[in-house]
Amino acid sequence: MSGGVGFRLPWTVCAAVGIYPSAQGLVLAYLCAVEDAAGRWSVSESRVVKTDGMNLADAAELAACARAELVRAGWERLPLGLALPHEEAEISERELPILLTGEELREALLWSLHAEDAVDAEQNICLCCTALAGTVPQRYWTAQVDTALIRAYFSAFAAAGLRLRRMTVCPPDGGALAEAVEAAREPRMPWESAAAETEGLLPAIYAGLLLRTDTPVHLYWTGERQLLGRLRAQAATWIAVLAAAAFLSCVAADAAADLAARRARDQAVEELALRASERARMEEFSALRVDLVERERLLSAFLRESLPARALLVHLGTAAVDGVRLTGLHADAQSVRIEGEAADYAALSALISALEEDGFFSMGTTLENAEQMANGMSEQIHFALRSRW
Repeated sequence: MSGGVGFRLPWTVCAAVGIYPSAQGLVLAYLCAVEDAAGRWSVSESRVVKTDGMNLADAAELAACARAELVRAGWERLPLGLALPHEEAEISERELPILLTGEELREALLWSLHAEDAVDAEQNICLCCTALAGTVPQRYWTAQVDTALIRAYFSAFAAAGLRLRRMTVCPPDGGALAEAVEAAREPRMPWESAAAETEGLLPAIYAGLLLRTDTPVHLYWTGERQLLGRLRAQAATWIAVLAAAAFLSCVAADAAADLAARRARDQAVEELALRASERARMEEFSALRVDLVERERLLSAFLRESLPARALLVHLGTAAVDGVRLTGLHADAQSVRIEGEAADYAALSALISALEEDGFFSMGTTLENAEQMANGMSEQIHFALRSRW
């Protein structure tokens, strides 16, 4: 064949050209779908173009050289696939615990690269990858290329009026498409020269096979049509504006609701603080009232049982100590026994000292017993004092 594109429906790709800039020159492989072959593609013609003095590593020069040869062959209207040399990419093998495909595989490998700091956080790269057969755990062959370089190739081919649709870096022996590449090369065409049977033919065929509709997306990079790209860019802008407006309205509503909630909270806190102080005062008054009633009861009982009650009451009143509460008095003709509760031993010691310094009792005041017991959240000392009249 000499550049015939054959009959094809508008929505299907039945013919394509694979391009590979090899060391021997620019390799072109024309592929088309074979009728009644279950989707198999075949190489109808291949060419190797000598490019002495040209820098095929430059996107613009490669696009210009490819256009000249494609026009000469009559293939300039066909969709193109481009395979970059390995020197243009960073080749590596990586390991993942499970077998993935499609965009999930690409995202997982990119995540592993960033997780291991294999690439700079600010570096924008693209990956094409393929699974290595017979590896446990599963290993993947990857090619990393800077995103700006890929865009430069698509822009250069678009400026040259060529339909570059997909780019890749060919894995060793064709990777996942090895069988398809071999099937496309058989049978060998009589007019294929020995020059075309170079190592550069395999990447060119591989790049052409990427134009098939069933090709996995993780094997290549693709470019958008300019019109569709502009529409998508504008759509993205409008979506961003609408999303920003919706976000700001939601933020404003949330801010207003939050402000109202904070005001209600502050009022509730103030009311609770006032009620808490009032409740504390009521509890204090209640405790004082209970203590007063108990003291009156004790004094009344003592007055009934003890003849020198008035003098003893005066004495105990003058010897009152903070942190001490008397709970019982027992007197007979020779001695008196005082029971009570002290907040701590220091308060108890202060009470004993006050009683001894007053001189009311003929003998010193002695501590009969003292026992520390828990009372709610605090611990108090239950004591008993004994002295003689």
